[in-house]
Amino acid sequence: MKVNIWIHKNNVIDNKITEYELTRPYHDRNDEWVQVSISQEKFVQLEDKPKGDINYREDSWRVEQYNRNRNNNDQIHDVEDLDQNNQPFAD
Repeated sequence: MKVNIWIHKNNVIDNKITEYELTRPYHDRNDEWVQVSISQEKFVQLEDKPKGDINYREDSWRVEQYNRNRNNNDQIHDVEDLDQNNQPFAD
């Protein structure tokens, strides 16, 4: 089985898929995207990778998660601002 995805032309040149879309990206209509066919195994590997440059060993992702559905005045800027009672395994 083959899976069709859209990747940026720079990914084709570099022979490395760093970002892909399942349909032609609407937000980058003026950019150059190409449709390619990849194997099912390769697609599963791409789906299993975390999106973006998230390092789960660092705490910066917690700030993003905390702020995700909050108003601007309720958001935090540092992991130290998190309420310790809301953190799992907090001391």
